[in-house]
Amino acid sequence: MINKSFDWAPEEINFAKQKISEKTHPLDFIDELNVKFKNNRTLISLTNKLGRLGVSYANCESKKSKEAREELQKIVEKEVVEAPPEKIDIIVSKDREIQRLKTQLEIVQRKYIVANKASNLQESILTALHQTISALPSVKVPTLKSFKVERTKETALLLLSDLHSGEVVRLDETGGLNSYNFEIMKNRLRYMSESIIDIAQNKLRGYEFPKLIIGGLGDFVTGLIHEELVETAENTPIEWTTGTALVIAQFMLELAQVFPEIEFTGIVGNHGRISKQVRYKNKYVNWDYVTYTMLSLLLRNQKNIKFNLPKSFWTLQEIEGKTFLFLHGDNINSWAGIPWYGIQRMISRFQELLYSKKIKVDYVCLGHFHNAGTLDKVSGELILNGSVIGGSEYSIGKLFLSSDACQFFAGVHKTHGVSWRYHLNLQDAPEAKNPYIYDIDKPLVEQANEILEK
Repeated sequence: MINKSFDWAPEEINFAKQKISEKTHPLDFIDELNVKFKNNRTLISLTNKLGRLGVSYANCESKKSKEAREELQKIVEKEVVEAPPEKIDIIVSKDREIQRLKTQLEIVQRKYIVANKASNLQESILTALHQTISALPSVKVPTLKSFKVERTKETALLLLSDLHSGEVVRLDETGGLNSYNFEIMKNRLRYMSESIIDIAQNKLRGYEFPKLIIGGLGDFVTGLIHEELVETAENTPIEWTTGTALVIAQFMLELAQVFPEIEFTGIVGNHGRISKQVRYKNKYVNWDYVTYTMLSLLLRNQKNIKFNLPKSFWTLQEIEGKTFLFLHGDNINSWAGIPWYGIQRMISRFQELLYSKKIKVDYVCLGHFHNAGTLDKVSGELILNGSVIGGSEYSIGKLFLSSDACQFFAGVHKTHGVSWRYHLNLQDAPEAKNPYIYDIDKPLVEQANEILEK
């Protein structure tokens, strides 16, 4: 059973932060906090919580301590003024003793700060344990018996991001590490479709997948915000969006013949934004959103495909009772690599924000960083998706990084959450025997008819 006294309600935290912002010392508002929320917090637990939140009260002077010091000073001054000459030496001796005790007190206080940090860590561990650990049920010792194997039902999850359609990466400029263009993108998507179908139908024969969730995490097109990308790109945003939408439509139609239900949720990245300046209003005004909309229109007659296109830069996706947070990740500052600290700080703040609305996030899914990876959290997991483009002149020349093109594919179980996973490596995808259709010189309607005939 969870000990609720360990939990700090968002209202308590906001109250404490407000008091600190008003330069009120914890010693002066601890009683008011307990009267208001009736949780019997101690001063140590309050200062520990402020420390974990990164809230400093160094500039807050305690009124109670100040009043006590002033009262003591008055008593000492009164004794000195009223004392007869023969008692002056005694008072001076007492004053020296007081100074010695003050020095010892400062030493003790410094030791207390060190001990308090250890206490902070321990309380954090205890809090995590109380919030996450439940007693294991006892089990019966099994006896050997024959049993019928039943297929496990799960929802499949594909993270699709960072295609950067339209961008051209040249083999000679990357020293042979990578090359990329629209044709290579088509091959990699076709290879990924074949891999997903092979995994679902052959490698995982003991599983049944009634539904596939596709999390579109943004940067489907290369965009216009970087001059060198515009100068070296193939064609224009019109071709990027129409071509990408048509190719992904074919990709999803193949999967729609394997999965009885497909749900596509798409959020925008940073490369597709219209202005070079970062904006937070109308963030969905983005070439990614245009691509998603066109994709949904191309597939509007496909009854087993559903689209969710939120205008927010983030969204929550419920999968088998687990809550997944989808966002691109461009609003996390980074320098020369994956900003693990920045990502964890963002997750902590986002989870605190959502928790105030009684929302618990089990998994956080990010794109943007072009690196595949996972990081276990106290509750749930952080999942970094790779990219379809792979390494580029920028990643190699600026960051000295060139990760293989790959995308995240997994199964979600109603009890166990993410139960299996594949990082689908697309780097050396072979040339497709039956490539996806897209011809820049043909009308989109004509090409759509060719797909239907095919």
